[in-house]
Amino acid sequence: MVYYHSSIKSDNMTERQKQLLQLITEYYIETAEPVGSQMLVESNILDVSGATVRNDMRALEEAGFLTHPHTSAGRVPTPMGYEFYSEHIMNKPEVHKELSDLCTDIASRADNEHHALKQSAKEIAEIANTAVIMSLGEQSVYYTGLSLLFAQPEFVDRSMSLNVSAMFDRCEQILPEIFEKVNEEPTIFIGKNNPLGDMCGTVVGKIGKNNLCAIVGPTRMDYEKNSHLIHTIQKIFE
Repeated sequence: MVYYHSSIKSDNMTERQKQLLQLITEYYIETAEPVGSQMLVESNILDVSGATVRNDMRALEEAGFLTHPHTSAGRVPTPMGYEFYSEHIMNKPEVHKELSDLCTDIASRADNEHHALKQSAKEIAEIANTAVIMSLGEQSVYYTGLSLLFAQPEFVDRSMSLNVSAMFDRCEQILPEIFEKVNEEPTIFIGKNNPLGDMCGTVVGKIGKNNLCAIVGPTRMDYEKNSHLIHTIQKIFE
């Protein structure tokens, strides 16, 4: 599920506009490059004219789902666009085969569950290419993958890096709030609704009764894949 205060309505969005939002979101997640109408037309996926694509992009922008950087004519999703994508478009969480095999092997060899969870967090960080926070009950908080997170293009901005670094320094105080908001399924926090800060996206899930795993990345994170990863570790350690 996606956690935000006001639900995003899908009643007025056409199937073509949903497909357009999906294409823009997934291309931007993969490339970190704004998406222009010409690229979408040349992809031959939509099978409509350039004028129709531009009109739909304009409508999505006016509705708040897309925006465009000042230096580019291309569009990128807004937090509201990512929320809509996560809630209404992306596939439901499934078991991620590679992580499942790795974590099953780790769990079979580890001395205890906490050690296994820490090792699993490292594997998740590598596959997700970003940071992972693992809350081990009330005993400790472990995080890994910070170098992967700060290698993302968004963190070229030094002030953004500093703000997100400060979040990790206080994450132990923030995690209890997150724990109360998380249900059984992977939960997504985006933008101003993210307790870890509006500069990040987070996919989080409870592991067993007392542990918590959170994948933290730029707002331009792969929410579908990361939901699969959280779902998988939940299944391994349920």
